[in-house]
Amino acid sequence: MSQAAQILIVDDESSIRLTLSALLKRAGFEVTSAENGPEAIALLERQAFELMLVDLKMPGMDGMQVVAAARRRQPDLAIIVLTGHGSLETAVEGLHQGVFDYLLKTTEPAQVIERVKAGLQARAQRVRERTLLDVVGTAVQELRGAQNTSSADSGPGNGERAITVGALHLDTWRQEATLGGRTLALTPTEFRVLLCLAEHAGTMLSYAHLVRCAQGYDSDEIEAGELIKPHIHHLRQKLEPDPSAPRYILNVRGKGYLLSPVGE
Repeated sequence: MSQAAQILIVDDESSIRLTLSALLKRAGFEVTSAENGPEAIALLERQAFELMLVDLKMPGMDGMQVVAAARRRQPDLAIIVLTGHGSLETAVEGLHQGVFDYLLKTTEPAQVIERVKAGLQARAQRVRERTLLDVVGTAVQELRGAQNTSSADSGPGNGERAITVGALHLDTWRQEATLGGRTLALTPTEFRVLLCLAEHAGTMLSYAHLVRCAQGYDSDEIEAGELIKPHIHHLRQKLEPDPSAPRYILNVRGKGYLLSPVGE
């Protein structure tokens, strides 16, 4: 039996929270609720959710601010915005944040359930595609490594291919990265992202360029930014002396990332 999807409801109106919680629990979902943005962010930092329903208009921290904060913490989260009225301007902003859908608070219960299920299906599809791409990418890298090893064994003059940026050394045959002699525990995708940056050290690479280089497919800049940010976050945790103040993997706001010379 599959595990029930985890859903977060964020709304400052207790009646809306209670109504939606009851509706979604009856439909078989696990539901957690928050009455404001800061409470929602605290929950997002402690627990993984598949989908979030968030009120657009809340005092203090509004719905789109919650959406932006949620995206940074859980990039795969499906998001449905609840609103008392339609707003084209907000809808456009929501598209940039990867919002799955908008629902009026007067929407019929059956339609709410329908859109929640659709959002969860869309999220699951994205996760499956990304997992498949990681598996394929790993297989390709292993095949290339085997071919390179075979070539090196078959004749002289084929040295080991390596890239060095300051104290950072990348062995592309072994898919291994070391920093000042210390081996970094990188996933295959993290290694490929770091390799792309190292091959163009000092040059800004766009989000789409990094996704194409590391994961092998094309995406628009908005989607690519959301795809690449978690890998950059994890790389910084493993590479930077202080991940909260990066010195090596630098962000060019709204455009991409670059690798600066890595010190000892």
